[in-house]
Amino acid sequence: MKNDFLKFSSKRNLLSAMIICCLSFAFSSCDDEEGRIKIDDSAPAKVTNITATPGPGEVMLSWTNPSSSSFMYTKIEYTNARGEKKYTMVSKEKANENNVSTATIKGFANTNEQKFEIFACSVRGNNAGAVEVSQSPGSPAFLEVVKTVSLEPVLGGVLVNYENKYNSTILIALNFYEADNESKAGSIKFEAPANSKGPQLVMLTNDSSKEFLNGECIVKVSAEDEYDNASEAKELRATPIPAVKFDRSNWSFPGYNENSSDGTIGYSSQEAIGEGDKDGLKNGRVASMIDGSLNTYWHASWKTPSTSYPHWFILDMGKEVTIASVELTRRQGDARGQKGQIIYTCTEAGATDANNPDSWRWVDHGSFVFNPNIDVPQSCGLTTTPKARYIKVYFGTEHKGSGAQAMLADLNVYGAEE
Repeated sequence: MKNDFLKFSSKRNLLSAMIICCLSFAFSSCDDEEGRIKIDDSAPAKVTNITATPGPGEVMLSWTNPSSSSFMYTKIEYTNARGEKKYTMVSKEKANENNVSTATIKGFANTNEQKFEIFACSVRGNNAGAVEVSQSPGSPAFLEVVKTVSLEPVLGGVLVNYENKYNSTILIALNFYEADNESKAGSIKFEAPANSKGPQLVMLTNDSSKEFLNGECIVKVSAEDEYDNASEAKELRATPIPAVKFDRSNWSFPGYNENSSDGTIGYSSQEAIGEGDKDGLKNGRVASMIDGSLNTYWHASWKTPSTSYPHWFILDMGKEVTIASVELTRRQGDARGQKGQIIYTCTEAGATDANNPDSWRWVDHGSFVFNPNIDVPQSCGLTTTPKARYIKVYFGTEHKGSGAQAMLADLNVYGAEE
């Protein structure tokens, strides 16, 4: 049996070899008769007419490509802000009708002169050497944006005024602490989108306790770009208007029924059946957000047919207060929740028909990002610090996380002490 297999293998290998030989002969014959296609891999002529123009943290290059038939692409070598040798390549297909190509080299951290080596290359990279050009970039956008930053104290924090007149997004970083107690400190970063102006509300809270800082605060401000370049921090001082965490003992949700999962005028739904009770407290209900325990949580209904987004609830604080921020905490250890929410507020006078909240005069404070991956409280600062009795938290389809329902463990509101 083994010998038969070896004979079969030998015949198969011989057949394969014959086929390859035949194909090789056919192609060789074709090349001999019709001419073999050859690639011109000789070094093309060098690029010409180079110009270098400064931009914010960048240099814009332009050049004329050679007419050599072997020319395929341009390679530009330079050194980045961290001293690393880098290169970029531009295909000849990117040239305009006048055979001129362009490239913008970005990410420089200062205005030091930069050298660029420009190679005209064949398909395999052969070239006749570089043409060198030097140019200083303009002042980087992040260095200019940080110069525009100023602070305006508000309830519980500061308004960060800035101007970004550039075509790139800049990160503004704040590190802050109480002037009389450096252990009470916090930090935050936010995006300053391209061609935008502030202000941006930042709540000054202790990173560990989430309590508001009191008295004069030292705020160190820096700016960063997408290439991890950062400015030196500049020191500013601000004294936010004092804010407190409101007492929750008189809070409620309109139409609350702890025994039903159905929605009411005060919430889209809750899960009164499938989550079970913990620590003697009712789990899954909207009231679980204000029961003082992080081990319980509100969960939009999942045992009833209509469980998809949107979800929402209305908080009645029992009286009008001046609000600085709404603080939300995820269901502990569960990352399937929402990725954001919209915050609305309504005054006592705006709630004209108690049985129809859709007719109330709601003020839209915009959409806020929520990170479902962290257990710590997350603050939604309201720039206008409104007076309100009612707060509506709305989770639209755009805020849907990896799960089908919204859920929260805790809800707090901060504002002016009455």
